[in-house]
Amino acid sequence: MLSSDNYVEYAIKARPGTSFYVKLVLAMWIILLGIPMLLFVGGIGLIVSIIGICLFVYFWGFGKVEYEYTLTNGSVEIAAIYNASKRKELFHFEMEQVAMIVPENSNRIEHENFAKKRNYTSGNKERNAVTMVVEINGAKQAVSMELNEKCMDHIRLYAKNKIYDL
Repeated sequence: MLSSDNYVEYAIKARPGTSFYVKLVLAMWIILLGIPMLLFVGGIGLIVSIIGICLFVYFWGFGKVEYEYTLTNGSVEIAAIYNASKRKELFHFEMEQVAMIVPENSNRIEHENFAKKRNYTSGNKERNAVTMVVEINGAKQAVSMELNEKCMDHIRLYAKNKIYDL
């Protein structure tokens, strides 16, 4: 007998956050610090400049980010794809662990205390994002995602009674 798995995959492009730009500026400051040191101290200035250049190139690799949502039979996996080449799993949970699913800025979760807030959205202010309240080891976490209609259909199939205001 063949089993039919319920599988949906969706990816969005995200804008780099402020931490990305802060890291780039820090790397540039290290490069600029190494240049005058090169004139006065010599080898140490060269090493500092090379470290700054390496940091800049390394941080630049995190500029293009895509979030990929994979929903399989009530299991949700969120991964980041950096520069269309490096994939890193960020978070994984089951729909049984979800307490509620609401629009991103809902009053239902406005006064909740979360152990961690995870934002896996594009960063676009005009987006249509949802927040899932996930309970892991007794701690509530808020997970924000941008989902298309196919993803929402999958979620409705496995967590229909946990969706509010959508």
